[in-house]
Amino acid sequence: MERSLESGPRMPARGAVYTVCRHHGVPAFCADGRPLALPSYCSCGPGWWDEWLAAHRNFAAHGRRVYWLMPTGGYNGEWGTTPFWTAPGQVNDPPAPMPADYHGLGEQAEAILALVPEARFFVRMNDLPPASWGRAYPDDMLLNYRGKRYENASLASDRYQAEFTEYLRTLTRYCERQPWADRLIGYVIYPLGEGATPLACQGYLFDQSPVMQAKFAEFRRGRGRPAVAVPGDEDFRRRGGSPVLFWPGAARVEAERDYFDLQTQLFERHLRATLRAFRAAAPPGRLCGIDAFKGNMVGWMTHPIFTGRAWREHYGDQFLATGTTNMHEMLDWPELDLVATPHDYRCRWAGFGYDPEGIGDSVQLHGKLMLVEEDQRSYANRERGLFGSIEPGEEAAILFRNEAAALSKGQQNYPMDVCVGYFGEEPIQQALARCGGLAVEFLAVPRQEVPCVTMLVDPRAARHTDFSCEYNDLAVIRQRLVGMNHCGVPTRTFLFDDLGRDDFPECHRLFLLPNAYLADEATAARLRSRLFRNGNVIVCGPGSGITDGVTVAPEHAARLLGMDFELYDYEYPRFVTIDNWRHPLTAGAGACETFGDTHRYGPVLVPWERGAPVCHGGVPPRQAQAEGDGGFVRLGTMALDNGKRRPGLVVKEFGRGAAGNGRPGRRGPGDYAIVFAAAVPLPAWLLRNLARFSGTHVYDDEEDVVYADSRMVAVHAVRPGPRTLVLPGRCAMRDLLAADARPRIADRIAFEVSGPVTRWWALSPAPGREARPPHQRKRPRSARPQGQEAKRARGRRTETR
Repeated sequence: MERSLESGPRMPARGAVYTVCRHHGVPAFCADGRPLALPSYCSCGPGWWDEWLAAHRNFAAHGRRVYWLMPTGGYNGEWGTTPFWTAPGQVNDPPAPMPADYHGLGEQAEAILALVPEARFFVRMNDLPPASWGRAYPDDMLLNYRGKRYENASLASDRYQAEFTEYLRTLTRYCERQPWADRLIGYVIYPLGEGATPLACQGYLFDQSPVMQAKFAEFRRGRGRPAVAVPGDEDFRRRGGSPVLFWPGAARVEAERDYFDLQTQLFERHLRATLRAFRAAAPPGRLCGIDAFKGNMVGWMTHPIFTGRAWREHYGDQFLATGTTNMHEMLDWPELDLVATPHDYRCRWAGFGYDPEGIGDSVQLHGKLMLVEEDQRSYANRERGLFGSIEPGEEAAILFRNEAAALSKGQQNYPMDVCVGYFGEEPIQQALARCGGLAVEFLAVPRQEVPCVTMLVDPRAARHTDFSCEYNDLAVIRQRLVGMNHCGVPTRTFLFDDLGRDDFPECHRLFLLPNAYLADEATAARLRSRLFRNGNVIVCGPGSGITDGVTVAPEHAARLLGMDFELYDYEYPRFVTIDNWRHPLTAGAGACETFGDTHRYGPVLVPWERGAPVCHGGVPPRQAQAEGDGGFVRLGTMALDNGKRRPGLVVKEFGRGAAGNGRPGRRGPGDYAIVFAAAVPLPAWLLRNLARFSGTHVYDDEEDVVYADSRMVAVHAVRPGPRTLVLPGRCAMRDLLAADARPRIADRIAFEVSGPVTRWWALSPAPGREARPPHQRKRPRSARPQGQEAKRARGRRTETR
């Protein structure tokens, strides 16, 4: 056993068997059955060899012991062609000869071992076929409806699947024969589209390649339907003679839905074959993973977000187009150990939150490791100014934010650079070294989940729409970036299907349903059994319950949510203005407090007030009454055609209602509240009020970013001024980033913010206090803020600086 500065007192033995085990409530690396932290560093720049060496030398000097190797391209001048797969039918072992300035796996490993004799390795690779392969088999390559052929193969290509998996087996066998094989931890595949096809990343939906045409015809015949050509991206918009709204009826899009069902089968075939190729060639005890499962990014318009160009009127949903919709099933596959994705590229700079692109909370719930690729640009290299790069003086604020976010959710960061040099400056290295030490420290701390603002996303929901992204960009991505991450409460994002798991966390009380469109009996049963209970508050987005999978009608929402609804068959921009200031949910709202966006979508589903005056002008709605009392409390108004004022934000309580509504009594089955919002995203102040209404503890009222579990809390802030962080109860708290780390007893923490900063404390039960997780403690009896005045009134205000 060898010494390590970061991965605990000792590195795992050479030849260790690596597995994923659940340790202190979250998945963790295990070597020979022993849980351990494995802070690592990955550079994708061996082509800049001198800089690559300097970066590894820097990390080695600061104690990093785990590194990533990668077979780089460059064969025959083709950037993506590695010496292991050089042409059609040419998968090479040993690899083909390369020029002297090529630095392959062996040379990378030897260089790192010269710096760090006890180093351990991951191996990463992509899925790109040789350029000559694509030229030889053009019918097997992705093709969009405008005639563009891509450098990636179609999911329908049996030929590609066979050669690609042989390449993976060959590469793996090669690695396992090397002198450094007993240092290998595992293999991770990074597809060029990172879990989506490059065609889908550009907003296109339908692969027109000849191999896909043949597969689709066969698929249709298998369903007893006539074989037809793969649809074009705009075909369904020209059918029927009327405009296609965001939520159309099923009859309009039958062929398109068939195509997406086929993509699901083809993607699952591809992923399973990929993982099994590794398993067939590697010995037991190696981990296998992939960059995919990006449920946090539902609504991602990838190409224009990165380039500022190629916006489309209807940007296609990449999950449908690629077939990655059954994430909840694939995450249970035993062949898969880990998911590794970058953190969200949007809003990376100081003041915002830190989230993986992958749906990390679900990944972990399914027992897999979530590795977050911390490709955080900085002032230290040529990519300064890109993607929220770190600027001088922000090193600790941003990197400690990143680490606190990951550790509070049981995830693991690894610094990574694309072009080498992001982390070359000493203040950056010092912060990363401290982050590695904290990862080791928290490995030994038993932790439990705390109540969070919880979003439930459904990657399959887009099949009930016109397959475009723009609504979900608002309802999922922007809701997370500018609403959830700034509401003063920790956040989580799970797959909607995770509600069916017995181990879904019971502590959460506030749930956001941005795309729960389907109102079938299975959905209703799941909501009744898991959400409609215990004083929970369920926030339903504009299309919640709008379809039964076949038709679009207000009856479906009325039946699912227990409110009266009306539906206007047009698209409309959505803005909701608060006009009821007497409810706890609107506490603090201004006289013209408005949220929403100019993006138009429809049909427009709004709650219907039975007793409201009948309006005879404009477009008549379709109306539906719920069983029993379908009424609600109106909190805000939305304007529709001809200036109609309709409820845009409402709340309805059932049974004893929300846990934080001030009424006494325990909450059980049938005690809950539904909030319906006809516009998104919801602002941070409203989410904070919703949290209190649900009985969820609010830590911070200043719209800072908060990360917490039962044994830690961190705050990332940028706006200067005083802060008071309210803890769930009296705790022994210790400042993890201060020179004076003596524990103190407090139920709140006061500090001053003068610029970008992350403050981070370890928490433990105060002496004499039962160590119960916050959600098991007495819930607040009022929806009023549990802040300074409330504490003073109870005569037990304590504070630390």
